Amino acid sequence: MFKKLTIILFILLLIIFAGLLFSCAKKEPAESPHSDILADKISGQFSDFSIKLENDEAEKLFDAQNDFDFSKIENFAVRQSIDGEVGIFKLYSDSSVDYVKEKAAERVLKLQTDASSEGNLESLKAANNAEVRSYGNYVYYVSHGQKDRVFKLIEDELKGV
Repeated sequence: MFKKLTIILFILLLIIFAGLLFSCAKKEPAESPHSDILADKISGQFSDFSIKLENDEAEKLFDAQNDFDFSKIENFAVRQSIDGEVGIFKLYSDSSVDYVKEKAAERVLKLQTDASSEGNLESLKAANNAEVRSYGNYVYYVSHGQKDRVFKLIEDELKGV
């Protein structure tokens, strides 16, 4: 009787140990999304972001002084609306985040200057409310009346929520 109980206990301990080992195994992280996919999801949720800029058009927005180092960027996407803009940059390394955030902030300043000179109140309100954020090796900016909802959508996608 004692021998059977010892064998059963030993088997249970082996099963528990194997279960713990399996649950602690390193899982492969989910692949991070392409900037264009994120931007398309934003366009799907916010129909006013209907203007998709091609890469060469978007590059001109950031490289006015020919000093933007695109070699730090794996991919990027820019969507515009009448009153706003969203830009998403996926970087090769998170060591370039500060550099790209600085360049995105320069773009936001340009949006503010343009909106101010145009006198469009909605554009000016969105531009003055614009913000640049980062998560991991992504940098993104939003100039839009519903900026917080757009940021939440981006960040939920990046976090895999």
